[in-house]
Amino acid sequence: MKGILSGSGARTAAATSLVALTFAASSALAGSIQKPGLTTGMPEGFGRTEGLYTATMLDFGVRTTDPSTKQALLVPAFAIWSTPWDIGKTHISFKAAPFVGVSLDAPGLSETNVYNPYASVWFSWFLGNGFNVSIGEGAWIGVRNDLTKALGRDFTAFQQNLAMSYVKNNWNVTGNAFYTTGRTRDTGSQPKTFNIDLTAIKRSYRKEYGAIGYGQWDLNSPSVGYLGGGRKQSEFAIGALWGYLIGNLVSVQAKLTTDVYQKNLGGHDTRLWVQVVLPVWTPRAPKPRKAP
Repeated sequence: MKGILSGSGARTAAATSLVALTFAASSALAGSIQKPGLTTGMPEGFGRTEGLYTATMLDFGVRTTDPSTKQALLVPAFAIWSTPWDIGKTHISFKAAPFVGVSLDAPGLSETNVYNPYASVWFSWFLGNGFNVSIGEGAWIGVRNDLTKALGRDFTAFQQNLAMSYVKNNWNVTGNAFYTTGRTRDTGSQPKTFNIDLTAIKRSYRKEYGAIGYGQWDLNSPSVGYLGGGRKQSEFAIGALWGYLIGNLVSVQAKLTTDVYQKNLGGHDTRLWVQVVLPVWTPRAPKPRKAP
């Protein structure tokens, strides 16, 4: 092969292969850099009580491309540090996913590797009567490997969140909307995207159950290195959540979602999710004062 393809011919063939691989992979693992639906089930608008919390997330899905696309995502520790700091009525928290693993088996790409880590600062306000709102400012920090380069995700993307939660009477009703930046280049372009993760669940004793959903939409179509023809991708999925509280600390949630609409994604997506949320550390309650 080296004797047949040399010089500019070899470079042209390599570039053509990379473009084809990138387009196939972009359709397979398309949409926003943050996994759509990842935060369903969590009250993202609520500023938690001071402490360190962690969520372990595992997700597996199949999209009805031809042949089908299989993808698994593992976040061993999505960390939330709810600080003791308030600026006026604004509560400060930090959230991070220092390690994210993705396994993808799609037309044109089969790869398992680490994915971009996430870090952010959040500002939360309690509005009264169970209503809360939070704003998050963060970034998915680009790493370069065979997976992220093939997907066009080997760059740092900034993300802004606006989340509202109603947390009262054992209800968690949350909408978490976020905007993520993109980039345009000859290969591996990424559009700007808008997402929303939706949750409406109720706790009854140790059990919780309810409805979840999510949507994602491309806000632009990069002129090169993307789908071509000004095409954009979008989808909306709905599903159900069932959870159980172990002891007074560990919350285990199982979620099942399926697309009810998709455009330019190659097929409908069905996903099974499991997440475990627990407090790692919370401050001790103050010792009671001795009676005189």
